[in-house]
Amino acid sequence: MHFAPRGLGLIELMVGITVGLIVAAGASLVAVNQINEHRRLMLEIQVQQDLRTAADLVQQELRRAGFRGRADLGVWSPPQGVGTLKQLEARPASVNEFMPVDTSDTRNLIRRPLLVSKSDTTGTVMTFVYAQGTPYSPTGVPDSGEYRGFKWDKSTGVLSLALGLGATLQPNWQPITDPDSVTITNFDVSVVTQSVSLGQFCENACDAGTPNCPVQDVYRVNFTLTGKAKHDANVVRTLTGTERVRAAAINGACP
Repeated sequence: MHFAPRGLGLIELMVGITVGLIVAAGASLVAVNQINEHRRLMLEIQVQQDLRTAADLVQQELRRAGFRGRADLGVWSPPQGVGTLKQLEARPASVNEFMPVDTSDTRNLIRRPLLVSKSDTTGTVMTFVYAQGTPYSPTGVPDSGEYRGFKWDKSTGVLSLALGLGATLQPNWQPITDPDSVTITNFDVSVVTQSVSLGQFCENACDAGTPNCPVQDVYRVNFTLTGKAKHDANVVRTLTGTERVRAAAINGACP
């Protein structure tokens, strides 16, 4: 009596196992790739968002740089109460004390307001001042609480914002980037100055070649911010921005 063989032979079983392993390995590879791509995408989004938040804050602060709060101090004021016991003499226009540009160091900050960009081996520091609060300073002179700026510390990869000066006239730096998620690898700042002659508006007109002829300096700040993901050095993003400083410095006077 003849019986037909049933079940799988050893060869069929080994072939089946091999094919199954190949399929499982392929599926695992696809899954791992998808997980890695998703992780990389999330890191890219996080770095991009962190840089965008920092760049928006930089631009927001730069828009206020040089704001003095007392626009009336910048124009001539006629005498008041003439012929009375409370007569006030005419008040000449004063220079905006919040706007001078200085490219030296950052000492003596209160008496010498700055719009400064300074870079060295330790990082980049940018400083400026603007009037805050109500009422504004009656003299139009900045105080320690009106000091602002940004600092990139190259050793820690952190970008910080200055919120006034402390008792020792040192900036109160507050981090605005999280070193546990993004490392700032570069913060480059350049201040571009455009000089516009105001001599034609003087009663006795003068030109740019006339000594002490009034000139208005308009400032534009260009900056580049680069960061990389803390947990993946291959995820790098760079943002660039340009902000025109609304305030302007006027040098010289009408003849």
